[in-house]
Amino acid sequence: MKKVVIYLVICALLTACGGRMSKKQSLDHTLYQYAKVIRWADFNTALTFFSPDMEKANKPSNTDIERFKQFGVSSYVASPILPGETENQIVQDVQIKLYNKHTKREKVIVDRQIWEYNDDNKSWLLISGLPKIVK
Repeated sequence: MKKVVIYLVICALLTACGGRMSKKQSLDHTLYQYAKVIRWADFNTALTFFSPDMEKANKPSNTDIERFKQFGVSSYVASPILPGETENQIVQDVQIKLYNKHTKREKVIVDRQIWEYNDDNKSWLLISGLPKIVK
């Protein structure tokens, strides 16, 4: 009988812990996944993190994507997140070291990422676009 009670308590706890991720857990998961995609220089997959409502100025063109393909990523160091302009926004500065695959020259950029929480699908979306590699 004691084993049955312990089993039921464990099942109840696991059920309570399951379900949808909290807003903070979702943010942590999204930032981790995005960092992984950028570290592998998979810029086409990075586009899946973008908000469909992104401003035209931040949307990368096909030329931008092709330009990114000539770079590899040697380092991705994220700073702590900061609150954004609204309750559903955060800002994160990330130092990215890129190397040109053709010239082998390294370039260091700071990418200011602005993420916004979408209440409808309970996910974080990037609204600031890809890192600016050309100044």
